[in-house]
Amino acid sequence: MPSTAITALHRGRAVDPARVLTGPLRGIGLGWLDAGEAVELTAEGHEHAVYVTAGSGTAAGPGSDVPLAEGTAVTLPLGSRTTLTASEEGLEYFHAVLAVPRGGTR
Repeated sequence: MPSTAITALHRGRAVDPARVLTGPLRGIGLGWLDAGEAVELTAEGHEHAVYVTAGSGTAAGPGSDVPLAEGTAVTLPLGSRTTLTASEEGLEYFHAVLAVPRGGTR
């Protein structure tokens, strides 16, 4: 019988769900960006889902900047990219990485 895994997510801690799950979820964790700090997410071979849990900032993609606030979700399908940048208060976000089946394209 499969066992349940319980992990406390703290800033910067990531979990490999493939140890327990067989679905497409391949990475989960909480990320933190200090004021002005940025991280680029690129959806090449996998997709991303981001949910802002605290703070604010922007998501910048080709031709657009979108404000981020607590409760905002950002999804990145294959072939897309965005840069998350924290505002003065910083930005905390839940990040999930999803595998895409071979041959899966958009």
